[in-house]
Amino acid sequence: MEKYYKVVFVYPDGHIEEIQDQFKSGKEALEYGNNLLVQVKNTEGVLQRGTYDNNEFNFNEKKEPHFMIVELNGKKYSLVYDSLGR
Repeated sequence: MEKYYKVVFVYPDGHIEEIQDQFKSGKEALEYGNNLLVQVKNTEGVLQRGTYDNNEFNFNEKKEPHFMIVELNGKKYSLVYDSLGR
């Protein structure tokens, strides 16, 4: 089985989503994750400016949005990148 990469995203409200797309390279996954991170931060900025009721979106206990890249090789699942730099 060929290895591939997936993006796992952590949103400001704390929920975690494993993106369904599969990437052939870590570079493709990194580009996707960075683009999604920019989109989420821009959306969060709109919500913080008061356009919406922040309580409605449960942003009282916000987390830093970030993403991780995992490599899947057969049944082996390895973390290869965390955008928080940890």
